Amino acid sequence: MFRWLEGQDTRAKHLSFYALNKKQSTARKHSSSVLQKNYRTAIRSLHYFLQHQELMVQDLSPELMAGYSQWLRQHGISMNTVSCYLRSLRAIYNKVVKQYRLEDRKPFNDLFTGHAKTVKRAATDDDIKRLQTMILLKQSALQLSRDIFLFSLYAQGMPFVDIAFLHKEQIQDGMIIYERHKTGQQIIVQIEGCMQEIIDRYSKADSDFVFPIITTHNPAQAYKQYQSSLRTYNRNLHKLEKVAELKRSLTSYVVRHTWASIAYDTNIDLAVIASALGHTNTNTTRIYIRDINNRRLAEANKKVLGRIRP
Repeated sequence: MFRWLEGQDTRAKHLSFYALNKKQSTARKHSSSVLQKNYRTAIRSLHYFLQHQELMVQDLSPELMAGYSQWLRQHGISMNTVSCYLRSLRAIYNKVVKQYRLEDRKPFNDLFTGHAKTVKRAATDDDIKRLQTMILLKQSALQLSRDIFLFSLYAQGMPFVDIAFLHKEQIQDGMIIYERHKTGQQIIVQIEGCMQEIIDRYSKADSDFVFPIITTHNPAQAYKQYQSSLRTYNRNLHKLEKVAELKRSLTSYVVRHTWASIAYDTNIDLAVIASALGHTNTNTTRIYIRDINNRRLAEANKKVLGRIRP
């Protein structure tokens, strides 16, 4: 059971963790928009994990958070994204504990909240060609997933969430103009023929959305559809990977790394790549192209040794 320390506000243990976070959000109005969005995303994810059941402060336990962390991983969420969610929830929890003078149960102590080294994710040129030439059943789930993957690649590594919520009104004068859900950064993508072909394949006159992923304008229902579609998308990518015998594992994250790697390998400036991906600084972009840097260094060293070796 939850032991309450002397002097604690005992009313708090009967309060909703979500309600307390909402109360705190008013005080956080001067925080950065990215930080606030991270908090909202983490809370929404936890709420979904609990199947929209109420969560009291006293119920926030190490066991619950361990189960939540495992659930995220089982649904294809990367270690770094899991860590981001947990850090956001921990920050909210710590403020509640401090404000109401509660006993800290340390529900996040044994969980990973650091930064995992990004492994090599970029698909090879051969992988991309195999996907492009695959013959798939028309209007099948596999065809949609393949086409979404390719569209994401063609559109400067557009994230799945932004594709899912892409509205027709965001296409103007041959351009896609959207704001990244994760950072709020505006991205402008010129539509090329290969992209238009995919848009035309899925665009329906009776829908405001470009792709048949989200079918409602209700925010809660739309988020459910997005989460479900993301899981299906990643499952289908694994199926495509096996059928096409690809060299790299396919996930929703691979696309951005692939676009960045190809761009960098064709000598596009790092700042341009960062802007295309919506990165607020080039440090994140450097992680995406680290493997190429290592290869180029090895090649450069071979050239140097070629001149000085006896």
